This record gives sequence, structure tokens and C-alpha cells, in this order.
Amino acid sequence: MPIIKNINELNERIDVITMKPKPGPMPGEDVETIIFSCWAKIRTQNIKDVKELAGTTYDDTLEIVIRQEQKQTITTKMIIGWQGNKYNVVKVNPDTAFKEYMVLLVKQKQ
Repeated sequence: MPIIKNINELNERIDVITMKPKPGPMPGEDVETIIFSCWAKIRTQNIKDVKELAGTTYDDTLEIVIRQEQKQTITTKMIIGWQGNKYNVVKVNPDTAFKEYMVLLVKQKQ
């Protein structure tokens, strides 16, 4: 079963963010910098998954499906911005067979 049946399913805009050192002579907190934005499909957990994954690393995570080819390679050190919330990238699952869509497993930042 394909991850995306129709390209129209990529209907949510997300930002891919990285943390860069604050510019200037005085060191300080890192600054969030948006690298690029892209269209995505957001898949939330169903009730069965919520119950099974409670208390694990994957508790309260989202799956974000995006096109495989992006302006920059996405890593677990990056942050995803969606609907005013920030999410840490827990796992990047590329599509090694067809190279069409990758799945990002993300968890809301505390």
C-alpha cells in the first residue's frame, strides 16, 4: 500500500528548522533558523497505537510524510515547525525502494 495515493494529500505546510549560534562577539543561546518549507501529510496516532506506545520513546509522536528529494538532507538534529508548534525529529525513514516519499517521526518539544 503506497504512503501517498494522491499528491493532493500533501496539504499541510511545515518548516524545517536548524539551530545556529547567535551572531556577534558575545556567545549566547542558539537562534532558530528556517532552512526551508515544504508540503506534508500529517499522520496522527490512532487510539490503538496510543495505548500500545504509552511510556515508550514513540509515545505521543506524529508521522510527517514529505517528498524524498528536499533542498537539504533532514537529520535528527533538526526541528519541524507545524501549526505554531515545534517538534524534534526522532527518526528519519527514507524511501529506499522508490525514492518518492520519506516519513519523519517527530515528537513535540517540551
